[in-house]
Amino acid sequence: MHTIADNDLFHRLAFDNPWWEFKADTRIEFRNPPKRIFFSAFFDLVSGKPAHDVQVLAGPLRAGKTVMLRQAVAGLVEKGVKPTSIFYCNMTVPSYTAANVATLFEMFCRRYRHDQKAELYVFYDEIQYVRNWEQELLKLADMRPNARIIGAVSSGAPAITTGKSTHDGRISTFVLPPLSFLEFLRFRESEEKIFGTDKGDGKPSMSLRANALPALNMEFYRYINFGGFLEGIIMSKDGTPAPTFIRDGVADRVLHKDLASLHGVNDAQELNRLFSVLAFNTAREVTMDELAKSVGIAKNTLRKYLDYLESAFLIRRLTRVDREAKKFQRAVAFKVYLTAPCLYSALYAPVAMKDQFFKRLAETALVSQWLGSSHIENLAYASWRGGSIDLLSLDPESGRPDHVYELDWDNRYGRPGKGPEELIGFVEGTNRKASPYILTSGIARPAAMRGIDFTLAPLALYTYWLERDSAPAISGKN
Repeated sequence: MHTIADNDLFHRLAFDNPWWEFKADTRIEFRNPPKRIFFSAFFDLVSGKPAHDVQVLAGPLRAGKTVMLRQAVAGLVEKGVKPTSIFYCNMTVPSYTAANVATLFEMFCRRYRHDQKAELYVFYDEIQYVRNWEQELLKLADMRPNARIIGAVSSGAPAITTGKSTHDGRISTFVLPPLSFLEFLRFRESEEKIFGTDKGDGKPSMSLRANALPALNMEFYRYINFGGFLEGIIMSKDGTPAPTFIRDGVADRVLHKDLASLHGVNDAQELNRLFSVLAFNTAREVTMDELAKSVGIAKNTLRKYLDYLESAFLIRRLTRVDREAKKFQRAVAFKVYLTAPCLYSALYAPVAMKDQFFKRLAETALVSQWLGSSHIENLAYASWRGGSIDLLSLDPESGRPDHVYELDWDNRYGRPGKGPEELIGFVEGTNRKASPYILTSGIARPAAMRGIDFTLAPLALYTYWLERDSAPAISGKN
């Protein structure tokens, strides 16, 4: 029997790194899918002066991490980086299990005679399949101080929030969430149709075209039911985007049992049952006691499962505060959200816009817009005996609410006799300078009550606005 030799492994590496064969006169043409709005910030981290020894790109399966890594490689080559200074390795390739991370990297360094001072770009995709991968990447950083080391993971990230650093500041996390509503509109080429363009610069306007809100709400409906993952959109640009992908692809591909087993979750059926219950309760407050009783899982095991689902970017838990916006000393309740509302469609079925359940999926879509930002850490909700606030953000310095949200998809506050007393009372008792919003399906106007100004705004429009100002145009070109 023959054993796998280093030369055999290098041939596989060369297959994954075709740019190593580029010559001075090679005509380079990169054919890539459109870029996510997060690409520019990620590429700045890759190509700029490293602030951390290891950069981790983290997000759920099917979010586009591999594509973003390869787009980063293309960007480096176009920027003038020598192609043989760029190393890419996908750790899901079975043959690579015959060697460890350092061995594969050293093959590359020996072949191209890179000494310890060489400036290199090192990409390990799905690195979570390597035991103790964080320590392995940090060892590489110690061996090669001028190498920029990037690892992509679909679960078990060191942090679940962009910008968070761990391991004494040596590892930083960049989160790539499912598609935002803004990206959905741009990938479907419907943004300009709904908003038009500003005069002079050709960019989408911030103002809706006349009578365009129904069209925006219809796109919001499609986004909620089908729009969290790019391949579900590019399969069909007309009408409802690729329902067969959502039905047959997302549930199996996103909730991957192999990833769960890496984190000590061996009962896939039990995990799936828990995830189904959480999905059904997205945007609802749950308690550990209720959840343990509902799924029949011991609390210690339940905590492990919840931590795994959050580390795999399938759910996000929000902290509860009281009517004075103070956190509870003992967290027995939390609000749970799917990271993409279309996961509900994958597990159950699409939800009609007039269905009572749609409001909670719309709230889930709103929260998911913050997943790629560090501001997600500031989100919370409030509940107390006899009252609640759907969503709020806390100022990280003062700890007081700076934005307060109530969702009114049924446009109840536009009807006679219905007022936002609970919302205004909460603002009065916590921070009168906060910005209160009532997010509706079709009402847009300023309002005031007891000296506090608040805004009624269409939820779909606000969800779009969240990233509109900072997001560059999406292009298929590097």
